[in-house]
Amino acid sequence: MVKDPKKVIRMLLVLCIVIGLAAVAVGVVAVYKEEYIIAAGMLFVAIWQVINFYKWKKLV
Repeated sequence: MVKDPKKVIRMLLVLCIVIGLAAVAVGVVAVYKEEYIIAAGMLFVAIWQVINFYKWKKLV
C-alpha cells in the first residue's frame, strides 16, 4: 500500500496537468498542419484530463 496517498494524488494532479498541456500543444500543431483527426484526438485527451483533474482534486 502507498505510504502517503495524498502525495501520490498530488503527483497525479501534476502529471494530469502536464499531459493536458502537451495534448493542447500537439492539437494546435495538428490544426496548423491541417491534421484534423489528430487535433480531434488531442482535444479528447485534453478534455479527459480536465475531468480527471477535477475528480482527483476532490480526493485531496
